[in-house]
Amino acid sequence: MLDNLFSTNSIIGASMQVASLRNEVITNNIANVDVPNFKKSVVKFEDMLNKELENSKITGNINLNNLHPYISVTKNNLSTRLDGNNVDIETEMVDLYNNASKYEVMSNSIVANYKRISSVLV
Repeated sequence: MLDNLFSTNSIIGASMQVASLRNEVITNNIANVDVPNFKKSVVKFEDMLNKELENSKITGNINLNNLHPYISVTKNNLSTRLDGNNVDIETEMVDLYNNASKYEVMSNSIVANYKRISSVLV
């Protein structure tokens, strides 16, 4: 039981680090909204996490060393703006809010898990 809680906290912790990186990337996109030819970036992670979780059903363990988020620059030439910048400020603000909300939920989950661990040990 405790192993599952610690494992869950490790996964949540890794996800929180990715959320922090995603926050940096989104704020960078927002900061460059007026820079001509700037292309927005996104953080890729969830697909790798889902794949690792599927593999854990077979192997019985999760290897967090296989999870490496990466930043992908949107290189498409499709831009709604004449200056070539493809950052949509409204989308970035929504993404920033969603990311902050997810981070808060993950933080609360870790606190709740440690409270469960503490109650078991007492």
